[in-house]
Amino acid sequence: MKNPFYLVFILFNILVISCANKGVENESAQSAAPLDNKITTVLNKSFNAVLEGPSIALPELTSAEQNTPGAVIKGVVEGTPARSVVIHELTRTQLVFLDSVPVDASGNFVIKINKFTEPTLCFLTFNSANPPGIPVILDKDTKLSLAVRNSGWITFDVKGDKLNDLMNELYSTYLNHDKNLQDFNREISEIDPSVVTDSLRIAVSARFQTMEKKRTDDIAGFVKTKEGSPASYYAVTYLFQEPSISLMQIAYDKMKISIPASKYTKELKVAIESVAPLEVGGLAPDIQLKNLEGKEVKLSSLRGKIVLIDFWASWCGPCRKENPNVVNVYNKYKSKGFEILGVSLDEDQERWKAAILKDGLTWKHVSDLKGWQSVAAQTYQVSSIPFTVLLDKEGRIIAKGLRGAELERKLSELL
Repeated sequence: MKNPFYLVFILFNILVISCANKGVENESAQSAAPLDNKITTVLNKSFNAVLEGPSIALPELTSAEQNTPGAVIKGVVEGTPARSVVIHELTRTQLVFLDSVPVDASGNFVIKINKFTEPTLCFLTFNSANPPGIPVILDKDTKLSLAVRNSGWITFDVKGDKLNDLMNELYSTYLNHDKNLQDFNREISEIDPSVVTDSLRIAVSARFQTMEKKRTDDIAGFVKTKEGSPASYYAVTYLFQEPSISLMQIAYDKMKISIPASKYTKELKVAIESVAPLEVGGLAPDIQLKNLEGKEVKLSSLRGKIVLIDFWASWCGPCRKENPNVVNVYNKYKSKGFEILGVSLDEDQERWKAAILKDGLTWKHVSDLKGWQSVAAQTYQVSSIPFTVLLDKEGRIIAKGLRGAELERKLSELL
């Protein structure tokens, strides 16, 4: 289910780099090398195709089929002839075979399956057990009418329930973007390597990233605006190379309201919690240290704000040099929900206090006065200072090591 087109893009970049390393172009050659009409056309072309859906009518379930115990899918296939339809349960790691049914000469088929106790993600493939195919959601008594168009790309219309309407909407979005990415990559692969320049590589990369971002934004938009369902789980689990933890959290928050007992809600919770705590997206380990007044301060008490953990010390020259920049961003964004927790690697409380006052550091400060043996520094594997960790409002790591202009740029995006 993962996007298959990253490989083509990566191979193109390898080709470009390989050409450059072999001296196909140098600086003077690059400036003189003309981009032929093919390259210009590809880079300027609008890739916004919408895949054609089925032209055949949705089949009607008979009264007997409507009253059949268990789930029933009544479907018809047009386009590439299908001999059979294979139904799988879609688990987190694999497709699990459930059944295979024949398709008649007119493209009609009926699947009957009586094993589900809750809405379950399934995947239909045609003529073999291998993708491509289409996702559907089956419950213990789901009754679906399905029209399928197989033209290499498999599109479908569905009638039966809201869950499958949502899945069809999501999957159509996914397929249209992947079709456009494939078209772009196919045309890029036809470019003569002898005319590849660094500027072309940069232009191709920028165009690919723009298309990829649009795809990501549209799928994320689905997760953010639709009610929580197995389709939400499908989106964040299968349709991203590396889904953001924040988007997974949004999906989970919606699903625990609409389908709290679902296995997908529970699996998503485990997936979110399993992210390594020091990785981007991980839930930052709590810090509980004393401030200058001897009162304990918890990092977790700052949830609901964007928080910068700032590891520093009064004796650290680079830290002191960076402090004016930190003061500026704090003053600019503190009223917008930004907080800083300064974690000092000092051993002398008076020097720590004096540095705070001299540099005008008006945010929260804590330390155990153990220097490099600080519990917090060891927990966060701090090997040099200044070192920062930026957290979102849920306490998850957004970025590490941001300073100066990079920090301000990131805060301007978030706040």
